[in-house]
Amino acid sequence: MQDLSKEEIYNLHLITEDAVKPLADLIDKNKEKSERYGTGYEIFDEAMDGGIKSGDLIIISGVSGQGKTSFAQSLTYNLCKNAIPTLWFSYEVSNEHLNRKFEKMGIKDFYHVFSPAKNTTGKLDWIKAKIREGWVKYATKVVFIDHLDFLTPSSVRNSDNETIALKKIATELKSLAIELDVIIVAMAHLKKLPDNKEPDMQDIGYSAGIFQLADYVLIVMREKINGARAFGSSSDVNEIYSNNSIIKIVKNRETGQLKFIKCVYKDEKFIQLTDKYEDNEPNFKRTDYFQD
Repeated sequence: MQDLSKEEIYNLHLITEDAVKPLADLIDKNKEKSERYGTGYEIFDEAMDGGIKSGDLIIISGVSGQGKTSFAQSLTYNLCKNAIPTLWFSYEVSNEHLNRKFEKMGIKDFYHVFSPAKNTTGKLDWIKAKIREGWVKYATKVVFIDHLDFLTPSSVRNSDNETIALKKIATELKSLAIELDVIIVAMAHLKKLPDNKEPDMQDIGYSAGIFQLADYVLIVMREKINGARAFGSSSDVNEIYSNNSIIKIVKNRETGQLKFIKCVYKDEKFIQLTDKYEDNEPNFKRTDYFQD
């Protein structure tokens, strides 16, 4: 550590807001007992010690087209049903598309979903301003961002590669969640996987900074039907999927419990099929995407 002059030490001593104190004296009791919001999936809520909370950064990942956005909309539906307002930044699909799916879910009587009229930019300074606006106008508590690749960190250097940029983005999102007292849920793509490899958080594209900073990482996987024959095909193929999906917690900073649920996709929503304790063991792993 660099030696400080007596004057510098004295000046630092005058600063009280960041003074060193006993840890127990620094705890905000209100934040320590912050409210939990249920995801609508009993197994996940139990693993999360009651649900998600303010300051959490949650990453939803999966192979393209396997249901990240649909699962995020299912979470939104469940939150709205409990009168928790949400804010959506939808870069990958239009607001019209998003709205159609919500309406098909049957969200009309508790439609507490808000969005900027236009996603003007992916810069995080703008995102921050819109999160503040959503809170002031509608008390939006949970923020969904679809997806990370569209965002730009506040400070960018020409030398930054995609890994560095995404780590900066994840760092800022986590800081925003804490500063603005909201929950941020962001979607991220998985890299292309070898056949029969079960996805993990290390498989998120340019992933190191993302999964390190996230409080939870969830991966959505469609269930494969091995040996199924495509219509009109004379040969067996292995890329046919059922209407069921597996959603698995692969990182859980709160309790460390890595649980999964099996869902059926019905009425545009993921509906849990898994019994509460069915095979939910820490070492439970199946490389065939949990096919029965």
